[in-house]
Amino acid sequence: DDVHDVVGFRIIVDDVASCYQALGAVHSNWKPVPGKIKDYVALPKPNGYRSLHTTIIGPHKRRIEVQIRTRDMHDVAESGIAAHFLYKEKNNGGIGGNKASDESTRFAWLRELVNEVRRQSDPIEFVNAVKEDLFLKEVLVFSPGGDLYALPRGSSVLDFAFKVHSDLGYHCAGAKVNGKMVSLKHQIKNGDMIEILESIHQTPKREWLQYVRTSKAKNRIRAWLKRRQREHSIVVGKEMINRGLKEYNPRGDDAAARKEYSRKLDHVLTTFKLKDEKHLFTALGYGQISIKNVMTEVFGAAAIATRGHSHSINKKEKDDQFIIQSLENSSQSSNNPQFTALSNLNGIIVGQERNIMLKFCKNCSPLEGENIQGVISKGKGVKIHRLGCKYLLEADEKRIVDVRWDDEAINTSLRPVQLQVLCEDTPGVLANMSRAITTSGFNIGNVHLRKLSNGRGLARLEVMLKSLEDLENVIKRLRQEDGILEVTRR
Repeated sequence: DDVHDVVGFRIIVDDVASCYQALGAVHSNWKPVPGKIKDYVALPKPNGYRSLHTTIIGPHKRRIEVQIRTRDMHDVAESGIAAHFLYKEKNNGGIGGNKASDESTRFAWLRELVNEVRRQSDPIEFVNAVKEDLFLKEVLVFSPGGDLYALPRGSSVLDFAFKVHSDLGYHCAGAKVNGKMVSLKHQIKNGDMIEILESIHQTPKREWLQYVRTSKAKNRIRAWLKRRQREHSIVVGKEMINRGLKEYNPRGDDAAARKEYSRKLDHVLTTFKLKDEKHLFTALGYGQISIKNVMTEVFGAAAIATRGHSHSINKKEKDDQFIIQSLENSSQSSNNPQFTALSNLNGIIVGQERNIMLKFCKNCSPLEGENIQGVISKGKGVKIHRLGCKYLLEADEKRIVDVRWDDEAINTSLRPVQLQVLCEDTPGVLANMSRAITTSGFNIGNVHLRKLSNGRGLARLEVMLKSLEDLENVIKRLRQEDGILEVTRR
């Protein structure tokens, strides 16, 4: 029942480009049957067979199969692959004389096709007739210089940027597809001409992983993010060592403490099975080991137990001790008038307490629904940070306390959230941003605009929000507006 082709034709042409010209001519005169177009020229069978196959609806609605191939391809089909090698040897003086070696050779036929199409009176009609039928798993796109690139279907302009060069991908700030500005997640199509807009100030972001499909782009982005995170961890770890030497050394002599650290460094590295000091900084920055354990190996457990040289406890330290004690004993915190139910008003539970004085970190500005931790600040209660905040990573682990959002509290407090919007530098785009935010029910604190190159602009907005859900709604609404290319939280 699946055999419908009663009549068949075979068309023999001189070269590969003529194969596709013949296919275009056939399809321009008779309607092709969907799913019956096979391109064994670009994708040969394992036995070396190459040919274009199509089935058309001919006269009297009869299905007709058409095969189009060159003389060389016909010899292989009729006489086997040995005839192909004999043919090559005869015409090139050796079997390997015309061996394909790279991707550009693989698509040489398409370049020939482009050259032939340029000579025709209406090349657009011809290309549109065949481009979607021929490539089911790949898209073929062009750079502004006319270079041809093949990527998987569903690839974005970011995939294209990394395909061209990793550095171009790292600094991709936008793109033009067929002369029109598009966002970084724009999916490319067959025949698109893509121009990548780069900026030395642009660097990969974690959300880019959601925009790309190719393994090369994903691997490059992950490697870059991991490298930057490692660099930041080294800086944080080094600072932790410097602070630890001042805080834990038993004599109060910074020079002596530094000398003792240098003398014990090899012992520390051996203890924690680390290669060198840089790996020690990295492990501290990542939180894999604690500064207390490192200082114990440097100065000894006895010195650490007394926290180095002890000083008289001042008022701020008494306040800190009160906070720590209040987390362990709820009755003491609730009876002290200095710390009224401020944490309760902000919808935060510190340990088991709702009556703790709080401050929110201005750098990360945590919103309800985000993962958070608290840091005891000298004389200022507990400061709330978003997980991943650089100030949380740099904090003394002894001052870090568990905090969580209070599910029973009604959150009414608004906090400023910084958004960065990459947009087209066109009239009305700022009005679009403002409308998107205000119609969502939120207020804009302040706006800073900067004109970039290549017809783009960068807007930094401060929006007053309550929760992570609010943030997601605002970003989604902004991305729907005309002229908005990318929205990220700073």
